[in-house]
Amino acid sequence: MALPKVIYIMGPPGAGKGTQAEMLAKELGYHQFSTGAAFRAVARKDSDLGRRVHEIINVQGKLAPPEMAAEIVIDAVKEQVSKGKGLVFDGTPRTVEEAAVVDKFFVDNDYPDPLPILLTVDREEMIRRNSQRKFCLDVETEFPVIADEDKARCESLGGRVTTRPDDDPEKFATRWDEFQNRTKPVADRYKEEGKLIEVDGMRSIAEVHENVMGIVNSLR
Repeated sequence: MALPKVIYIMGPPGAGKGTQAEMLAKELGYHQFSTGAAFRAVARKDSDLGRRVHEIINVQGKLAPPEMAAEIVIDAVKEQVSKGKGLVFDGTPRTVEEAAVVDKFFVDNDYPDPLPILLTVDREEMIRRNSQRKFCLDVETEFPVIADEDKARCESLGGRVTTRPDDDPEKFATRWDEFQNRTKPVADRYKEEGKLIEVDGMRSIAEVHENVMGIVNSLR
């Protein structure tokens, strides 16, 4: 089995998807795509779609409708796919319906089936991480700010270090329920099909990355 050209890093908010996707993309020379960052970029636009996305993800703390999500994702990666680039996704797919559309897009473009990797984290750890994490926002590719070098990198790019609107503690219950009711069924389906690989996301960043790379290296 060869290494797929598309890897989905899945998991609940706070599982470390963005961090692990960024590290993995660098190791493989793949393009990292953050679904959440793409949605937040659209939400900042003064357009009908931008206002709708802002209301859904920033005000209500919910996931975008599957059709809208698939449209935003596909539109954002078309150029990379046209060049045959490998892709690491952080936060895609989020619903069964979205998965069907996005998976079909890759198949139609002669890409092998994506590899879904699920980072597992319990609810209490998710609450703790979400309350503490900071991100570099208002840059082309948003990223977590964990160390001083991340902060310096953010400042050099003209970004700002802050919490994300959808990490508001008041939205936590909604986001957890959204994951359990809409995203976990996607992972369950991949598991039934024998495609899903689960990684313990409760470990340190380095340990999780080592486990993810072990999986990837076994497929090279």
